[in-house]
Amino acid sequence: MAPFEVHLPTTAAEAVALRRDLPESMYVAGGTDLLVNLKHRLHAARHLVSLSAVEEMVGIEASGDGTLRIGAGTVLHRVAESEVVREGVPALAIAAGLVAGPQHRRMGTLGGNVMLDTRCLFYNQSASWREALGFCLKKDGDWCHVINTAKRCVAAHSADTVPVLIALDAVLEVAHPEDGPGEVRVEDLYVIDGRFEQNRTLDPRCLVVAIRIPPRKPGHRSTYRKVRARRAVDFPQLGLAVVGAFSGDGACTDLTAVVSAVLPKPQRLKRMEAAVGTHLEDDVIEEIAEQAFRQVHPQTSIHGDPAWRRQMARVEMRRALQALRASA
Repeated sequence: MAPFEVHLPTTAAEAVALRRDLPESMYVAGGTDLLVNLKHRLHAARHLVSLSAVEEMVGIEASGDGTLRIGAGTVLHRVAESEVVREGVPALAIAAGLVAGPQHRRMGTLGGNVMLDTRCLFYNQSASWREALGFCLKKDGDWCHVINTAKRCVAAHSADTVPVLIALDAVLEVAHPEDGPGEVRVEDLYVIDGRFEQNRTLDPRCLVVAIRIPPRKPGHRSTYRKVRARRAVDFPQLGLAVVGAFSGDGACTDLTAVVSAVLPKPQRLKRMEAAVGTHLEDDVIEEIAEQAFRQVHPQTSIHGDPAWRRQMARVEMRRALQALRASA
């Protein structure tokens, strides 16, 4: 690992100022992904601005109108175990509890998961491995080995909590080095190109301070499904968040589904309105599961046969809808 200096601000404003003024600097929270990437020379940082002492970025607050605000520095284990989150947005608690393994969740933060870099089999390797291949379009090279083009990188977005946050219309509270406090919708954060520091719309110097989830619709039910090779530690081969609203008699009034680990940007699935007005009968579930299969087209950028992962979109959509139906 190349040498670097760690800085320890105590406020978000101080952290942003350090990131702005220090050359070749990066933020570090839990470090469960960043430190590995530094070791592999995927990032080059002479200065790390640690967020571990910024207390204003930690905590879970529920306001009277139903808005949920979670500090970006709140560890994933706390999000997964919070009764406020479990009762208010169960899908987020599920997703946070499925990130990596127990040790990672006690160090990794919700903000870090939101800002997770895209992943690819040709990128997340040692420096010598990547050099032997001539590098790749995501970093240091000029060619995407996945789709054989110089036009676009298809490294996969692989954060578990993000599809849930998009389905919930969550907003990021950010601190900009010049413009001060601001906001951006989680859905608007990502772009379709997976290249390093080009796969997000935010200035890399911006700091995510908190995630704000607006009040849920009446009769909220939600869940998250994750496909991976092992039951722990692995990144998703497919992630699916499903959020619904239901009337008093159990009829669906709204349904949203977002899939990840397919493209550089999480994908909001279309034609979910077939569920509205139904009680998620078996034939309705099969119709929506078929829609998921038709719309999901995985790449070979991560582990798992793309055709099998596409079939799993149908299977996991069916399971997610059955879970929503059963959670009345």
